[in-house]
Amino acid sequence: MKLFVDDKRDAPSKGYESVGTYSQAIMLLGIMPFDFIDLDYSLEKEKTGLDILKWMYENNVTVPHINIHSSNIEGRKEMLIYAENHFPDTTVTYFVAK
Repeated sequence: MKLFVDDKRDAPSKGYESVGTYSQAIMLLGIMPFDFIDLDYSLEKEKTGLDILKWMYENNVTVPHINIHSSNIEGRKEMLIYAENHFPDTTVTYFVAK
């Protein structure tokens, strides 16, 4: 199962659970296993995709593949570094969203 997290963009295709907020994402991550998570950095005023990655690490939630699709250069960089350092057995990729 795939999870797409973005408050402005639609999921790229069928086959994704799609949410737009931090709280929706962690709720799903807490109850369902995912093979792939596709994260945006900018979600809400106070929470970001980086906060989701931190929640995943703190709650021992792993996903075999994390993709970051943020157009926020600094946020994307921060998320990539965090994911690579905290999820060593996970494939980490990125796509520059428009």
